[in-house]
Amino acid sequence: MTSVRATKIIEEYGFHNMLIHSIVDGLTHEESLMQLPFETNCLNWVFGHIVTNRSHGLEAAQVRHQWQEEVRSLYHTGTPPIKPQDQAIQFETLVDYLDESAALLKGALEDVSDEWLEDRFTNYRGEKTREAHLKGFLWHEAYHIGQLEIFKDMALAHRKQI
Repeated sequence: MTSVRATKIIEEYGFHNMLIHSIVDGLTHEESLMQLPFETNCLNWVFGHIVTNRSHGLEAAQVRHQWQEEVRSLYHTGTPPIKPQDQAIQFETLVDYLDESAALLKGALEDVSDEWLEDRFTNYRGEKTREAHLKGFLWHEAYHIGQLEIFKDMALAHRKQI
């Protein structure tokens, strides 16, 4: 039987996925690389950063996945902003990774106990319970989801100009 706390985490990641898709569906890879008129990251970097933190969530949930190093090398905190001429993961691939992460997290958390959630786990954010890591990554993700809306609006405004 799934812990009520684990069920809540599964639901929140699922809600985030639905919300993210409502913002980015229909955007192209080229649009994901568009730059705001000041020095900052593009949608591709912000989205990849969300996926990177999902990778850390998967790690806290003891789930292995193939794209961990690929996303972390480009989108981890402190990596350089991505410009149109820079190496970037195709936006459609990042969306696939996001969806895969949601399914993997759901599968990993479906039958865990509250005691498992309370186990200590250490990563680059220090030692915390697995639940604290997963909830912390959710909060961080929510912060970045708000940024995606701005990038979407910029891409849609650009479409009207061409």
